[in-house]
Amino acid sequence: MTKKKKKSSVQEDIQARAWSAIVLHAALILAALGLALDLIVRGTMGVSICPTEACRIVGEYVRIGESNLVLMGFIFFLILWLVYFFSRRYNRSWMWGLCTIMLLGAMSFDGCLMGFQFLVIMEPCLLCIIVACSLFAILALFALVRKKAFLFILGLSVWLAGGAAGGMLQPPAASVGDRSGLEDVGVIRWTHPDTQEWPRFHFFFSLHCPHCTEILLRLAQEGPGPMNYSWNFIPLDLESDDLKKIAALKEMDLSSENPFYKILLMEQQRDIPQVEIPGNLPEKIQQARFYFQSRGFRGVPTTVVQKSPDEKLILAGAAEALDYFRDRNIISTPH
Repeated sequence: MTKKKKKSSVQEDIQARAWSAIVLHAALILAALGLALDLIVRGTMGVSICPTEACRIVGEYVRIGESNLVLMGFIFFLILWLVYFFSRRYNRSWMWGLCTIMLLGAMSFDGCLMGFQFLVIMEPCLLCIIVACSLFAILALFALVRKKAFLFILGLSVWLAGGAAGGMLQPPAASVGDRSGLEDVGVIRWTHPDTQEWPRFHFFFSLHCPHCTEILLRLAQEGPGPMNYSWNFIPLDLESDDLKKIAALKEMDLSSENPFYKILLMEQQRDIPQVEIPGNLPEKIQQARFYFQSRGFRGVPTTVVQKSPDEKLILAGAAEALDYFRDRNIISTPH
């Protein structure tokens, strides 16, 4: 009976390892294909498959650029799969060691990136979170295949250490942004002689944010109500095509126009305006981003209502801003 039980246990263990080995192949291939899909969408449509604006904001902090970071991840998963494939085929100890080193290095890199996102700039990217979850799944499967639980514990420790290191980094926003005031971060200003002096509205937005579009659309439909006040429109986009759209808006004379409608038109326009980007425009937007981050704002849309020179109100998100506009009769209450 004892020999039969041992034999049965060994067979179950072999089956479990075979199953985890197959799933690990699939996990590595799916991770690579997911990043490949993101690269294809970026190349054809100019946007990431990640639906969050945080993806673009996080990308601005990456020295090699957001797209190159995704490309590097795709190449890594592809190479890791190839090394794992040949390790299974030839069962060489140095190949398994190379697999382990690559996986632990990836865990350290990802931990640092996630720590910086969550603890410093506080803008977690959904695509990065999915990649982190994929790495943990791959690590767990690799530990099962190798039948060594300490590999998972080691990978977790490396990831946490990397996260702690990333969380201790200080972005340059704190030093530059603290010297800037709201009046210093103006990008597109709108006012006319009949506007009320107070309050003044400072609207941080992105040309790719659906919630920002919701606010602009509601204000554009309202008529003269929202235009009784001064507006400081502050886009946070730094891509070349976005800068050309912002530059085209700055060239327009919006004083007699509905600025919300004009921004919406430019936002939805497929053709990129053939205008020259002013040399100081990227610097102005970077300064606005520094201010945005140093004040602890979490994401767009963010509306700062300047009630007086010394009193400000922060409206985070579309719902909070629209509720404020309704309460102050700046926009009408929908029936």
